[in-house]
Amino acid sequence: MMMLLLREFGHTVSPLHINYGQLAEEREWRASRQVCQHIGLDEPRRLDLSGFREIPSGLTNPDLDIVEHAFLPGRNMLFILAGAAYAYSTSADAIAIGLISNPIFPDQTVEFVKSAQQCLNAALGIKIKLLTPLIGLDKRDTLNLARKYNLPLELTYFCHSGKEKPCGRCISCKERIAAEATGSLRSKD
Repeated sequence: MMMLLLREFGHTVSPLHINYGQLAEEREWRASRQVCQHIGLDEPRRLDLSGFREIPSGLTNPDLDIVEHAFLPGRNMLFILAGAAYAYSTSADAIAIGLISNPIFPDQTVEFVKSAQQCLNAALGIKIKLLTPLIGLDKRDTLNLARKYNLPLELTYFCHSGKEKPCGRCISCKERIAAEATGSLRSKD
């Protein structure tokens, strides 16, 4: 959804997929490629940072509980730094991350985004704008927007477990299930 919005706002979109060692890597990679193809973008670049799986989390370690150990410290900062490094190398002037409202973890807040922007400016010596086009929307809003833009939700993958069928337990599943259960998903406008 974020890529569609960015393109709608006149940005050139160069998709980047980050493998941080997540359990859902293969399914996320497949979904990323399918979504990009569906909306007419180039295949995403795949950046392998899979060694990050050594940081204990239920998102990267199948022996840890996916709910109790859901926080992966530094994950969003890793995404931002990797995206900015890639943007720097391609002379892009902006990067985007798909944070939504109702933050659960400290690296999902507006304050975090402001601090991350300052960190990027200092680390790179140039300004690469950090965009968060979905930060004012909750999961229901993003799903409704996806439907409005005719993005087939069946192309997306949202479960942190990496299994064929969503686990229904992880935070991402719970958000998606709650958003769909509220009945706010409208048919196409």
